[in-house]
Amino acid sequence: MAKKPPAKVFQCKVCGAQFQRWAGKCDTCNEWNTIEELISGGGGRFEAKQIDTSSPRKYQTPVSVSKVEEETFQRLSTSYSEMDLVLGGGIVPGSLLLIGGEPGVGKSTLVLEIARGISKAGKVLYISGEESASQIGMRARRMGLHTDNVLLSSEIYAENIAQMIADLKPAVVFIDSIQTILKESLVNQAGSVTQLREASQVFLETAKRTGVPIFLIGHITKEGLIAGPKVLEHLVDTVLYFEGDRLNYYRILRAVKNRFGAVGDTAIFEMASDGLKQVLDRHRLFISPESEERSGSVLSSVMEGSRAISVEVQALVAKSAFGQARRMAEGLDNRRVILLSAVIEKYLTMPLSECDIFSNLAGGLSIDEPSLDLAITASIASSYQDKPISRSIGFLGEVGLSGEVRSVGQIGLRLKELQGIGISKVYLPHGNLKETHGVFADLELVGVKHLRELGF
Repeated sequence: MAKKPPAKVFQCKVCGAQFQRWAGKCDTCNEWNTIEELISGGGGRFEAKQIDTSSPRKYQTPVSVSKVEEETFQRLSTSYSEMDLVLGGGIVPGSLLLIGGEPGVGKSTLVLEIARGISKAGKVLYISGEESASQIGMRARRMGLHTDNVLLSSEIYAENIAQMIADLKPAVVFIDSIQTILKESLVNQAGSVTQLREASQVFLETAKRTGVPIFLIGHITKEGLIAGPKVLEHLVDTVLYFEGDRLNYYRILRAVKNRFGAVGDTAIFEMASDGLKQVLDRHRLFISPESEERSGSVLSSVMEGSRAISVEVQALVAKSAFGQARRMAEGLDNRRVILLSAVIEKYLTMPLSECDIFSNLAGGLSIDEPSLDLAITASIASSYQDKPISRSIGFLGEVGLSGEVRSVGQIGLRLKELQGIGISKVYLPHGNLKETHGVFADLELVGVKHLRELGF
């Protein structure tokens, strides 16, 4: 009898797991497009496909780090100082940037605002696979954008867009959105992981070859995985997230990856009927304008990327009407509030287990930074005792489980920010006093080693 041909075997080239049939995703390591077919050798054994080494490839000779020449380039300004700061000083020629955000947050409006500023220096190519040219034109007219330097196209094939960029040589290209772009040689539908990666690879090669910066706009789901920019973060040079509540007027542009600048910087915009307006005075957003002293309200400073911003921490402590006290936090880590309330109860002898605690960061900002611990502690203690804290006092420091106050980084920038909003006295970790000795003569700096030294 004739021997049956051996069954096909497929193996993941990342984790080595074997399967009886091909699949797009490996169930073992959750990687995509890593499963390949093994070919049969003698005796029914399967071996991985061999690389042809008959004609060895030439490789680039390694160069010493000390001899590598630094590449100089002229950054392109967006005409928005806050956005230029987030990008590290402006748009780098030949870079591939990704703007992610939930549908409806205002990404297309942000793109048109950037196009408005850049169109004064050169042509801007806007590729829209979601909206027609008339829809974009209506939005542009509503924003007061009247220029011949913004070119619109509804092309959806990546190869055609790459050729268009090479022919027109625009100053900047916007692709809205990457989920609608197809690579013609693939059979996958638009928005699939394979199409996202392959189309983005085409744009990456185009940007590096032509020197034209390309912005990719991507939608994210609640998970932020398959349908969104999480799949593309390793390909692009810069990842920006556009965040904000649809019911709120303010939007935050945050850099989470930047090969040409600092990570963590933010730009704040206000949504208006005629577009987005950058907010330069952040104090009116995150700090209540009233100078009235209220219990449970404390001022502090946090780091956002390369700069410090002032924040207002609020707390409300009330007698619990139920059997178990509640702990709720908005803009702060809820687990951190629970931990600090336990520390206060033990070392400041306040029976908080009988009280509900509600903590909030004013202005809708979300921060998870240990340097706010001392401010959270002071606000809870102030609300419990119904003892207002002066608006001229600031708090900085991390609090440990035994009540000790630990040092924080970038203390100079934080103190300078607090001094700029009229703070005259700051409680800070005792370990940071050496760094500030003789630098801030106008500030009264009080070093704190333990929570008991706060005087509550």
